[in-house]
Amino acid sequence: MTLESKESALSRWSRRKLEAEKGIQPADLNPPAEIEAESSAPAAESETRPVLTDADMPDIESLDADSDFSGFMSEGVSDELRNLALRKLFRAPVFNIRDGLDEYDEDYTSFEKLGDIVTSDMKHRIEMEEQKLREKLAAESEAAEDEMDALEEIDDEMDALEAIDDEDEREQSKLKVATADPEAVPDKAVDDEQ
Repeated sequence: MTLESKESALSRWSRRKLEAEKGIQPADLNPPAEIEAESSAPAAESETRPVLTDADMPDIESLDADSDFSGFMSEGVSDELRNLALRKLFRAPVFNIRDGLDEYDEDYTSFEKLGDIVTSDMKHRIEMEEQKLREKLAAESEAAEDEMDALEEIDDEMDALEAIDDEDEREQSKLKVATADPEAVPDKAVDDEQ
């Protein structure tokens, strides 16, 4: 374990700040000579390796899954040829394995028709709708019967009132006749005399 791994973040920050003020470079900022040599090696290899162009590439149709496609990544290869090679590479069966987690691949807009299949839930819903309709019709017919009964009662009352009015008119006409001619004898009395 190094010194830095044992000290806290705050003490490490303080130490580095003091070293920076004094002009001392921390040990972890000075890369070892091995790391510098390794980082310069790829640059040297790329300088010695020739840049491949479209003319250096094999025909796209001759490539298969075992072919080396790394040459198509060279800077000298055109984007169109590189894209064609990548398409050919990714059409290989190794890249087309379905994992079964693609739930959005299926077409959920078209459904298989049920045909004659009626589920118990559907039957129950139909029965409930029919029962509601029956209850509604029964309530409407009961309301209509109540209205008819009320209208008949009103008609009976009107007839009774008309009968009372007719009787009152007859009584009033008899009273008018009796008050107009005091000597007039009612018809019954005349019949008794004869």
